[in-house]
Amino acid sequence: MLFDTYDQKGLLFNMNFKEAEGNYAGYRGDLVLELGEVGDALGHRKPPVSTIKNTVVLAEGDKIKLYVGSLDDLALLPKIFDYYKADFAPDVKIILFVVNISKPLVIDVDGTAVSAISLQEGLIWNELIDLAALDKGDFKGQSATGKIVTVYKALSDYKPKGDKVSLSEALSRTVTATRSGRGPV
Repeated sequence: MLFDTYDQKGLLFNMNFKEAEGNYAGYRGDLVLELGEVGDALGHRKPPVSTIKNTVVLAEGDKIKLYVGSLDDLALLPKIFDYYKADFAPDVKIILFVVNISKPLVIDVDGTAVSAISLQEGLIWNELIDLAALDKGDFKGQSATGKIVTVYKALSDYKPKGDKVSLSEALSRTVTATRSGRGPV
């Protein structure tokens, strides 16, 4: 399974689950965008320098079909391609919720369209099922991976909104914004 390979490379972080079901494999958690330095003589690494948070990833066979997550800074987008591009299917759907943009963009990165949506607070899974026009009842009795497959299929006709821009143009449109956090209630 593709995610076992990522686990061996130390690319899975704060994992909620990784599981296979039929031809599909699903993962939810953070994915490393820059490994931490080696911290001791045994080769153990320090925490990652950067991650993409709250990812929802679906692979079919050894290719990623759906890649969703949250970036605090759009400048980290090239690192996604550095680490994961070789595993993207030609028709991969990439949807990123980005803290430091003010309006939606469709970013061309080496011929791959990336849908970038502004989001300073909220849960990525909830935002994703809203995009897919699903509700919690659509997932009754499904496994964790089955739920991601349902979202992926519901996104089959998803058309990203926003200006179509190059990566350099998108980076010039960033704003000063931080993730809104909530403490204990």
